[in-house]
Amino acid sequence: MALVLIFLLAIRIFPATRASTLSSDLQALKDVKAAVDPSSIHSTTCLGSWDFAAADPCDSRSTSHFVCGIGCSSDDPLSRRVISLILDGSGYNGTLSPSLGSLTALQVLDFSGNSFHGTIPASLGQLTSLIKLDLSRNSFTGAIPDTISQLSNLSYLSVANNHLEGPIPSSIANLSTIERLFLHNNQLAGKIPSLDGLQRLSYFDASNNRLSELPLKLPVSLLQLSLRSNQLGGSFPQNLAQLQGLEVLDLSYNQFAGHLDSSLFELPSLQQLTVSHNQIASLGVPRLSNVESELVAVDISYNQLEGALPVFLANISRLSALSLRYNNFSGTIPYEFASKASSASKEVQPLMRLFLDGNYLIGEVPQPFLEVPGRFSASFIYNCLAKCPESFAFCQGGGQRPKSECPTL
Repeated sequence: MALVLIFLLAIRIFPATRASTLSSDLQALKDVKAAVDPSSIHSTTCLGSWDFAAADPCDSRSTSHFVCGIGCSSDDPLSRRVISLILDGSGYNGTLSPSLGSLTALQVLDFSGNSFHGTIPASLGQLTSLIKLDLSRNSFTGAIPDTISQLSNLSYLSVANNHLEGPIPSSIANLSTIERLFLHNNQLAGKIPSLDGLQRLSYFDASNNRLSELPLKLPVSLLQLSLRSNQLGGSFPQNLAQLQGLEVLDLSYNQFAGHLDSSLFELPSLQQLTVSHNQIASLGVPRLSNVESELVAVDISYNQLEGALPVFLANISRLSALSLRYNNFSGTIPYEFASKASSASKEVQPLMRLFLDGNYLIGEVPQPFLEVPGRFSASFIYNCLAKCPESFAFCQGGGQRPKSECPTL
């Protein structure tokens, strides 16, 4: 009995050590919650479970009070650091507390899919251990803070789908470890800064902004490049030929003019090419056979191309979707397009989508088009075709051009 009393007394005098959050990290977490409108915090959400009065967020035994959102280190149980902060997309409405900069061990910060507003605090530049930063799909305004360039370990950055404005900071070129960079759907303007030093950058999307100039060099590591719906203009960029690993390119809805060089069709890894809604006037014909090209989908619609349809496109074995609609092409529809659409060869992917509407094509629809399976989707309307049977879907939805608009034979 005496031994039992001594043991119980020892427990009261020397209680079991419990994990605790570093005091500065704990205060930062409190500030993060305090900056959010309480009316947008519901009891079933991550922030709704944060009860600092009841438990310590880094204590593994406090899961009933901190059910999600916070990840902590385990190396020092007496002074644990917050290493991840991932909020659910529950529509939190508030601002970002500058105290976030105190979470210097943070590796992941993800507040995407909410209603955070105001500016992105410059203090985020203090999070030098950060690997992923995702603030997308919120309502942030102002500029991208220049201090983001201090995040020397960052591999993923997304501030897409906000209301950010001003230029892309030139110092973003210092993010030497960045692999994915998403800036789309904002109001960013001006020149895209040099990205040549970003040797690991694979995915870059700055679509739907007001950007007006491309840099002279782009990272050769790029796999996907999307700059659609900007104000980019001038001659079509020649430096794209350097991107030998590029798989997806979308430069649609810009103001590029002049010649589209053949080197673009010769990129060995390119699968999707979209340059519609520009002012391209001519295409270069590749010097070599494109039978081994990886191109699957090509969209050059709504430009100013003229002359005969480019037959070399029909010789791309993997190509299954092609749109040349609303240009100024004339002449007949080449038999090669019809042959590819009806192909049953295992080596050649048949054309499954072909849009030639809105040109000045003449003659009749080649016979093989009338025999392709029902999976074929196409449109040949609003041309100058002598005969386009309305019993076929690709001749439906509108007639041909008035004779007054058609070339005189």
